[in-house]
Order: sequence, then C-alpha cells, then structure tokens
Amino acid sequence: RLARLPLDPRLGRMVLEGEKEGALAELLVITSALSIQDPRERPVDKQAQADQLHARFRDPTSDFLSYVALWNHLREQQKALSGNQFRRTCRDEFLHYLRVREWQDVHSQLRQTCKELGIAVPHASAEPAAVHRALVSGLLSHVGSYDQSRRDYLGARGARWAIHPGSALSRKPPAFAVAAELVETSRLFGRVVARIDPLDVEKVAGDLVVRSYSEPRWSKKRGAVVADERVTLYGVPLVVGRRVQYSRIDPVVSRDLFLRHALVQGEWDSHHAFVRDNARLVADVSEVEDRVRRRGLLVDDEELLAFFDARVPADVTDARSFDRWWKAARRATPDLLTYTRDLLVREDEDVD
Repeated sequence: RLARLPLDPRLGRMVLEGEKEGALAELLVITSALSIQDPRERPVDKQAQADQLHARFRDPTSDFLSYVALWNHLREQQKALSGNQFRRTCRDEFLHYLRVREWQDVHSQLRQTCKELGIAVPHASAEPAAVHRALVSGLLSHVGSYDQSRRDYLGARGARWAIHPGSALSRKPPAFAVAAELVETSRLFGRVVARIDPLDVEKVAGDLVVRSYSEPRWSKKRGAVVADERVTLYGVPLVVGRRVQYSRIDPVVSRDLFLRHALVQGEWDSHHAFVRDNARLVADVSEVEDRVRRRGLLVDDEELLAFFDARVPADVTDARSFDRWWKAARRATPDLLTYTRDLLVREDEDVD
C-alpha cells in the first residue's frame, strides 16, 4: 500500500499511520501540503500584511495544523465564490493560486488512491495528539528535546537545531518538538514544527528507542525492585528517571534484592506468619547478645540469604510472585522458611 501512494515514502508512512490513528482526513491535507511549495506568500514590500492575514490560520502548538485550518478556509471560499472570485481572493490573501490548485490536485490523487486501496476517509475531526503521532512515524529523525541553557534543540545523532522564526512556536519553544524538515541557512532550522509528547514518540518509535536502567533498589511500598529508566531515540532523551519495575529487566538482580531486603532484613509489610516468627527469633538472639555483652552470636545476613536462596524458586523476584508461590508451598512444607535457633546462632557459640 505504501508503494502505491503518490508520495515520498516518509509521507506515505504518515498517511498509513493516519489511518490507524483515525486521523486520515488531516494527514491527507498535511502530507499533500508538505509535498508542494508552501502556497502562502510574503512579498518583500507587504510582509506585515501577509503575516496578518496568514495569522488567522496559525495554531500555537502546531504549524502542521495550520495547514488544516488554511485548507478548511480555502474549501469554504471555493464553495461560496466563483472561479474568478476565488482566484482574486487567493491573490488578496497572499496565497499562490497555482500552488493552491496543485495542493488540491495532490490531495485528490491521494483520496482516490486511498479509495482504490479500500481505505475510508473519516468525516469526523481527529484529536491533535492522534494527528501528531501519525506525523512522527515519518519524522523520527526530526524529533528534538529543548535545551534551556543553549536555547535550541538536541536532535538526532547530536544535531543542534532551532525553530525557524516564521513558526508559530518560535517564541515559546515546547519541551519536545518535531519538524517537517531541517534546513541549513545561517544555522540549522526546523521548519513546520509541532509540539509533541515524548511518550507518543516512544510509542511510535517502538524498537528504535534505546532503554537503559540505573540504581536498582528495593521498594517496600511496591513490594518489588525498581530502577530508573532512560529512553533515547537517536540520542535524544525522551524519558529520564522513570521508575519501573526491574524484575522484567534483570530477574537475577531483582531476586537477590528481594531476598536480601524483604526476607532477610524484613523490609516488607507482609502478613505471612514465618516473617513474624523469624523477626521474633532474631530479636531474641539479639537480646541474648545484649545481655551477655557479646557480639557475633547471631549469624550474618549472608548466611540468612543463603538459607532463603536454597529454598525460594528462581522465578520469585518480588512480593507478588512470592505470594503466588508460597500459597501452594506452605501447604506442603509450612516450616520451610521458618528460622530455627540452631540456624541463627553460630555453631561455635553457646548462648544457653
């Protein structure tokens, strides 16, 4: 289907994503506009007048949606006016008539191709987020993260670019933006820009994003090991410091931290009887240490960790998976995880 669309492959991909997002009507308008020269004109001697008229179609969050507003305006005018009147209106509003007709021709070809492919064009308007998700599918290398200190965007593979001054977003750059094209003039500029949600970019990019994790740690509140996730696309940070459950990332480390913190050190709000019994026995032995003023009677954490490691299955990595396993295991061996006094006291020590 992509090969049959009369568009650059990137634009064709946007159209097909527009179908999935329920935003095909908007994507046909936008991609056909991006395939021609901009129909809006700015004569040197009348730039202020042209800007004032074009401002009616500006969207503060998206230059792409400005195309949709302009398209709807042109359709209304064309329905209400004769051919000559419409041509004069285009001239008076600083719109290049021949480019407008080319825009309409490309749009018509796209609609016809979609019809031949069995793709229905919806009548209802789509949400802006859906429109931009579809656009991003063909513009992943044009996504940027705003750098407040340098007042520009960090783009793919370390490129630095700024929003073109003619964009509706140039005065208030969003945290994340996507550009239809990057053009080198006095510097690298992004033209036709929109604010974008980095989570939408992450979703659309799929396997192209790179995920890394740091600081795995036990969370008593969650009853699981968590870590900080960083997600990048071509070097652009989309997510920084997102807390995620670590067991699906590294079950071995997660199991070790679960056994160590939840079962050995008791950092767990558990209802299981063995947890209370074990804590009570550890307290008793510690009390004996205090009474006889001798340290080292109680075995260290590593020995207790080995006790649980030998008994708890390898696929138990958090409180939930433990509860699921223990529900059945305790029926067969209710004392499997309960400490004994002989376990807690070093073999060469006498505390009687």
